[in-house]
Amino acid sequence: MAVLLASFIATAIAATSAAGADQPANPAQSAPASANQPKIQVLDPVYDFGTVLSGPPVKHTFKVKNVGGGELIIDHVQTSCGCTAAEPSKKRLKAGEQAEIAVTFDTRYQKGHSERTITVFSNDPRKPDLAMTIKGQLAVEIETRPEEVFFSKVRLGTEETRQVTVTYLGKGKDFKIDKISNSSPNIKVTQAALKDRKPGAILTVTKLKSMPVGPFDDSIEIATNRQPILVHVSGRVVGDIAVEPAQVSFGIVPRGQSALRILRLTNSGARAVRITEISSSSHSIAAKVDPVTPGKEYKITVELRKGTPDGQIRGGLSIKTDDPQEPQLSVPFYGIVGAFQG
Repeated sequence: MAVLLASFIATAIAATSAAGADQPANPAQSAPASANQPKIQVLDPVYDFGTVLSGPPVKHTFKVKNVGGGELIIDHVQTSCGCTAAEPSKKRLKAGEQAEIAVTFDTRYQKGHSERTITVFSNDPRKPDLAMTIKGQLAVEIETRPEEVFFSKVRLGTEETRQVTVTYLGKGKDFKIDKISNSSPNIKVTQAALKDRKPGAILTVTKLKSMPVGPFDDSIEIATNRQPILVHVSGRVVGDIAVEPAQVSFGIVPRGQSALRILRLTNSGARAVRITEISSSSHSIAAKVDPVTPGKEYKITVELRKGTPDGQIRGGLSIKTDDPQEPQLSVPFYGIVGAFQG
C-alpha cells in the first residue's frame, strides 16, 4: 500500500512540473511587443561634457533609432531651461532608421554641476516620452563677490552703496571689462581697478535718493571679452508711512462665509497724513478706514464679502494719502474660498 501511495505522489509532482514548464514565470513581462509597433531607442542617452569653462555654449548631437517594426513618428522635442534643440533630422523613421537631434546648452551665468533634460515625444506606445541628459561641471573664469546685491529696508530720500568685487580667475592676461549697464535710473554703478592691480574691478552700486517707496529689482550686466556676468540688485525703500502687515492673507475661507482682517497704518513723520481714498482691485474685497490718532495712525478693516464664489482671490488694495512723498501705497491680498483645489 505504501509503495502504491509513493508512486501516486511522484506521478502527480512530475505532472505539475511539466505543466509549469509550459507557462512563463510572468506572462505580462514576457509578452512580446507587436511586430507592427514602433519602438524608439536612444544611442548613448547621457552626454557628460566633463569640466568646461562657463560661457561658451556646449553642443551635442543625440541619435535616436526606430528598433520596432512600425513607423516611428517624432511629434516634438522639449528641453529644460537654458537648453535648445534643433528639429530632428527626420521625423518619420521606418524600421531600422535613425535621426539626429542637435542640442545646444547655454552655459552663460551658470556654474558648478549643471544638468539639462531633453525629452522626445513620439508615437511609441510603450515609451511616448524618451528622456536624454546633457550634464557636466561648469568652471567660472570670472567671479563676483557678492553674487547678489541686497539693500534690505532703505529710508526714502537716502543714498546707500554696496560694493561688488569682480575677479578674473583665468590664465589669460588680456581680460577686460567692455561695458557695464543696468536698467533702473535710480541705481548707479561705477567702476574702479582692484587695489592689487590684478585683472578685475571693484563696482560701487549706489541706490540713489530718487528711488521711490516700495520694492525694487535691477540687474547689472557686465560685458567682458570672456563671458558676460549678471549681478542681481534688489531691496525695498520705506518712508514715514508704514502698513502692517505688508500683505493680507485670508487663508482658506469656507464657502458662503465672510472673513475680516485688520491693517494698521502708522505715520512716523512730523507732518500729519490723511488717507484720502482706499480701493480694492476685486469686488469681493471691501476696505474701511477708521482713524485711531488722526494724522498719525489708522485702522483699516479688510473684508472678504459673504457669498464670494469659490476659487482663488488675489489682488491688492490701493491706499491714497495726501503725503507728497508717499501719495499711494499698495497692499496685496490673497485667499481661497471653498475647498482647495490642488
